[in-house]
Amino acid sequence: MQAIRINPAPKTEPPYSPTNPAPSKSLTNDKIPIPKPKSPTDLLIKIKATTIIRDMLTWPEYYHQQYTIPGHDFSGTVAAVFESDGSTSSSPSPPHNFKIGDEVFGMANTNRASTWAEYAIVSVDEVARKPRVLGWEEAAALPLSALTAYEALFRHAGISVPTFGSEKERNTSSKRVLITGASGGVGIYLVQLAASAGVHVVAASSSNVRNGEFLRGLGADEVVEYGDLEGENGVFDVIVDCVGGEVLSKCWGFIKGDGVLISVDSASFDFVAEHQKRGLCDGKEGVNALFFIVEGGGEVLSALAVLAESGALRSFVAATFPIESVREAYDFANGRFEGRGKVVLTV
Repeated sequence: MQAIRINPAPKTEPPYSPTNPAPSKSLTNDKIPIPKPKSPTDLLIKIKATTIIRDMLTWPEYYHQQYTIPGHDFSGTVAAVFESDGSTSSSPSPPHNFKIGDEVFGMANTNRASTWAEYAIVSVDEVARKPRVLGWEEAAALPLSALTAYEALFRHAGISVPTFGSEKERNTSSKRVLITGASGGVGIYLVQLAASAGVHVVAASSSNVRNGEFLRGLGADEVVEYGDLEGENGVFDVIVDCVGGEVLSKCWGFIKGDGVLISVDSASFDFVAEHQKRGLCDGKEGVNALFFIVEGGGEVLSALAVLAESGALRSFVAATFPIESVREAYDFANGRFEGRGKVVLTV
C-alpha cells in the first residue's frame, strides 16, 4: 500500500525532533505491507480522505520512532475486522458491530498516527458511521476540530448538549459565551455547537469585514473584533480561546468571577500557571481555567454525526490534494490561504 512516512534526517544533520521538525521534503510516498487487525477492537480502514494540520510535524509523538506515518483524522470504509483465529472476515466480532464496507469517519488516537496511507488500523472506539450528508473530504475534516469544540463546551464548560425536536424542546440558556479565533479551524465548530446549544454566542475575530457575515451564518449572535471587547468586564459565563497570547491574557478581565476560561491553543498549555505568576488571575480565583487535550471517542463522533445529519453542524474543506502531492499540501497548510476549514488529502 501507499503510505506517507517521515524519513530520518540525513546523517550530516541533527535528528528531527519537535524543536528541529522534519521539513516537508522528508515526507516520502513509500510502498509498505497492508497492516492486519491484531485484536478484537482493531479495524482495518481503507482510507478515502485524511487531513493536514498546521505545524503537525512539530508534534512530539512523530519522533518516538523512525519512519512514522502521520495523520489522525480520516474517513473511509471498513476493510477487515479481527477474528479469534487471526483471520479477517466480513462477519462482525464482539465487541463491535462494524462490518466490511461500512462507511466510517473518526480520529486515530493522538499517540498513534497512521492515516496518511491507503489503509490504517484504528480502534473501534475511534470511529463512528459517516454522516450520510457529508462527502469523504467533509467527513475527514470534521473529527479533530469538532471533537475539540464539543469537549470544550459540553465536557469542560458545562453547557448542556443540544437536543432537537420542536422549538419548545430546543435548548435555551442565558449563558453568554465568548469564542476567540472564531473563524479558525476549531472556532468555526465552537460557534456552531454553542449556537445549537442555545447559548448567546459572541464570536471574536480580527476582522468583521472579512468574517462577520460568515460567523453570523454559523449562528453567532454577535460578531466583534478584539478591540470591541475592551470594557466588557466580567460579562461572560464561558470563554473558549483559540488564539492564546495577549488575547488570552485579556480574557481574565472579560470572564465572570465564577466563569469557565478554556484555551485550546496548543502554545497555551501552561497558561494558568503562567498567568498566576503574572497576577492576571488576581480577584478571579473562582474561575475554572484550563487547557485540555482532546480525548475523542466513538460516542462523541456519533453525536457529531447526528448534529451533521440534522443540519446543525457544517464541515469545511479549505483545499484538497491527492496523497501523492503531500509535500505541496503540507506547505500549503502551513502558509496563508483564503479558504476556511481543513486541508484534506484524498487517497
